[in-house]
Amino acid sequence: MRAEVIQVIDSDATRTRVLAIAALLLVVGFAGVVSAAEHGGGGDSGLEWLLWGPLILFGIIITIIGIVWAVGYPIMLAWAVLFSGKKLDDQIADTVQREGQTLATLGRDPLTTIDGGYRTNITSCGIVWAGVVYGPSHWFLLRGFLNNLIGGSIDVFQKVISAGRAEAMQRLREQAVAHGYDDVINVRIDTSNMAPQGAKSLVKAVEIFAYGTGVKYG
Repeated sequence: MRAEVIQVIDSDATRTRVLAIAALLLVVGFAGVVSAAEHGGGGDSGLEWLLWGPLILFGIIITIIGIVWAVGYPIMLAWAVLFSGKKLDDQIADTVQREGQTLATLGRDPLTTIDGGYRTNITSCGIVWAGVVYGPSHWFLLRGFLNNLIGGSIDVFQKVISAGRAEAMQRLREQAVAHGYDDVINVRIDTSNMAPQGAKSLVKAVEIFAYGTGVKYG
């Protein structure tokens, strides 16, 4: 599971709020209709339903969504518990395999963090970049949250971050080969947090961005 996580998203609290709001809307809507039916004339029933009907319908829709969410989340969590770890291992294995093939073909690693000033026979150059976005599974979030309670190293996040960096670097190698460059010098890696607008502390994913200067020798 491609992910880097800073804080845990409180999904349980969100589901509770949705269900509470939906229940409140239904109670208010039905109470309004019953009150109007008891005190109003029969000729006004159409107007009463016209006024309260949309509110009741909206409450029903929100309630259905809340129920689906409340039932679906445990299923998704169980799925993540069973398969997210294996998926992450498979992605790491795929990255390692592609990296090995690239290094075997080129005979060396084309990426370097130095400026390449020792070479003077450069015939062409250009910017080469690659990026990957990693988002957490809820199982990893839960494990991280439990680990935060006692403190210490969060190994599952370290594994995920390492996988993301390795994937970004391998994609950079593949981009260099695709553009015909012999080396990529001054390689750098940046990260950018992706969070909901207005909730910057709730990091849902991280973009890992690798870039450098591709050079071709004469």
